[in-house]
Amino acid sequence: MSIKKRSEPEKNGTVVKKQTTAKPVKTESKPPQQQAPTKQQAPTKQQAPTKQQAPTKKQAPTKQQAPTKQQPIKSALKKTETLPSKTVTTKVEPIKAKSKSNKKTKEFTTQSISVGCYENSILGFDATYVGGGIAEEGFEVDLQMKYGYSSHTGCVKSLASTKNILVSSSTDETLKVYDLKKKVEFGQLSKHEGFVTSIEFYKNTHMFAGSMDNTISVWRVSDWECLKVMSGAKGAINSISVHPSGKVALSVSKDRRLFLWDLTKGTSAHFLKFKSEGFIVQWSPSGEHYAIVFKDKLVIYNSSNFEELVSLEFKLQILAIKFLDDNTLMVGGEDKLLTFIDYKNGGKITKQLMGHENRIKGIDLLRFDGVDKTFVVTISSDGLIIVWNPAETILPVGCAETGFRLTTLSIGQVSNIKSIDDSEDEDDQDDDDEDEDDDDDEVDSEEEEAIANQPTKKMKVNIEMEDEDEDEEDEDDEDEDEEDEDEGDEEGEDDDDEEDDE
Repeated sequence: MSIKKRSEPEKNGTVVKKQTTAKPVKTESKPPQQQAPTKQQAPTKQQAPTKQQAPTKKQAPTKQQAPTKQQPIKSALKKTETLPSKTVTTKVEPIKAKSKSNKKTKEFTTQSISVGCYENSILGFDATYVGGGIAEEGFEVDLQMKYGYSSHTGCVKSLASTKNILVSSSTDETLKVYDLKKKVEFGQLSKHEGFVTSIEFYKNTHMFAGSMDNTISVWRVSDWECLKVMSGAKGAINSISVHPSGKVALSVSKDRRLFLWDLTKGTSAHFLKFKSEGFIVQWSPSGEHYAIVFKDKLVIYNSSNFEELVSLEFKLQILAIKFLDDNTLMVGGEDKLLTFIDYKNGGKITKQLMGHENRIKGIDLLRFDGVDKTFVVTISSDGLIIVWNPAETILPVGCAETGFRLTTLSIGQVSNIKSIDDSEDEDDQDDDDEDEDDDDDEVDSEEEEAIANQPTKKMKVNIEMEDEDEDEEDEDDEDEDEEDEDEGDEEGEDDDDEEDDE
């Protein structure tokens, strides 16, 4: 295993954004009445300490200096408590999630469309089914950009997605892994000497990567350990496809050979050599057929005897294929058309859709939970992502403009937790609980008010203190109140500057 994981703070519990420590209140000694200046005598520096000569936090009052009465500290984070005469110790602990029997959480999935481009970037869009007439321009599918990565220094060659995971390869010979749920890059895989040309997942458990170094690596997704490196081809791997059973896989390479790989043993079981190089290979959904794209034609074979079922010639090169079902194969390429072929009926072309202004580079299927429709997504070098509903209309039902020359496409699912207690609702609930407990409490400074209004979850502060007399708590000193307010304003401004920097 050669994955390089990036350090990242875990979010298992509530993350404490700031640590709050209680500060001892500044105390000033009152000079004896004999030394107090009269109204006619202005106080000198030797007679009374000025603000510059006030005792610092480290200076403790002497025995001759009577400590003034402490003022109660009112906090937006905890119930109002008085400051003790002794040192206050604070302990910051993560908040434990509140268990509420009447609140339920539900997991739901969103469809994430990821595209790569020549400009070394990866863009991600959330696809939402909204029905006709609701989305912009009456589209059935709404596409909203959610993330973008510029983690590569070369053209993005291939993308593959599984639940919550995206993997990308580039001509910079790196293989990057992303967490779609957190929308962050969290690692890099390193096993091949050349760049990876083709990536494919089998369910959510294994990943296969074909490389320019003539090998195919097999990875376990749970811990990203490389289980096997399969070799045998004498040329760079152009494309790989895993059988729906997960027991075998096909690959085409620059040595003009088709390899059948036994995935139970990790070895080559059979190969065929063609007259020309194969660029794309793909299994049908049932695994009974597979298609191979050559430079000038498309051939579909029976998997039982490796015989040709149908062969179609194209004047312009095919760049992307995808099985719609066990009867229909979709083709796109230099002709800018999305072509539907009934390959079991002699290769009859049943439909052609036009919407791109440049060559089609990727085709994939898009489905939504609870929606009895199969949508088709295509990308092109013109920068467009187009969603089609081929069963109902020849017009696009969704579209997004990226502004990049797109090269590859992958659609995956992202799991989310839907609950009444989402991040904002939890903060609101916490505020309500504190309001019930602290009905008589008020925020005394701008600093504390800013902390109380933070959108992040509040930290839990436990203060250990000794009890004091209530009489001392109730007495106020006007001069000290004014100084405390001035200090609170200065501290509040400092905190605001720190938050802006963050």
